[in-house]
Amino acid sequence: MPREAFKPARFLDLISFDPVKKTISVCLFSLVLGSLFVFGGAGCHKKTVAQAEPKTLEQGVADLRAAVASANPQVQSNFFNGVSTGIRYGDYAKASVALQQIASDPSLNDQQKKVVNEVGDLLKQAIEGNQAPGQPAH
Repeated sequence: MPREAFKPARFLDLISFDPVKKTISVCLFSLVLGSLFVFGGAGCHKKTVAQAEPKTLEQGVADLRAAVASANPQVQSNFFNGVSTGIRYGDYAKASVALQQIASDPSLNDQQKKVVNEVGDLLKQAIEGNQAPGQPAH
C-alpha cells in the first residue's frame, strides 16, 4: 500500500501541542472565568433592609418568639401556651388574652413592647378578617 493511505487522523492536527498557545488560552480562560465570578457575585448581592413591620401574623409570631426568648418564664409561658398555640389553632381570642397579659408585664424592654404591639395589630387584623359579615366583633 502507498504511504499516503496511512495518514494520521485529521483530529490530531487540531490537537497539536503548542506550549505558547496553551499558556495564552489558559490565561484568557482564567481571566474570563474570574471576571464572571467577580461580577456575578456583585450582581447577586442583596441589600438587607430592616423590616419596619411584619407583613403576616406568622412572621410577627416568629419575631415575638425571638423577642421573648430572654424574657421571664411567665412571659414565655404566656407566649407558648397562649399566643403561639392560639394562633396555630385559630383561637384568636385565647391568643389575644395571652398577648394582653404579655403586654402588661413590667419587665419587658422597649423592643419587646414594640414587637408585642405589632403582633397585637396583626392579630386584630386577623380577627377582623375571620369575622363573617354581619357578626359583631368579639
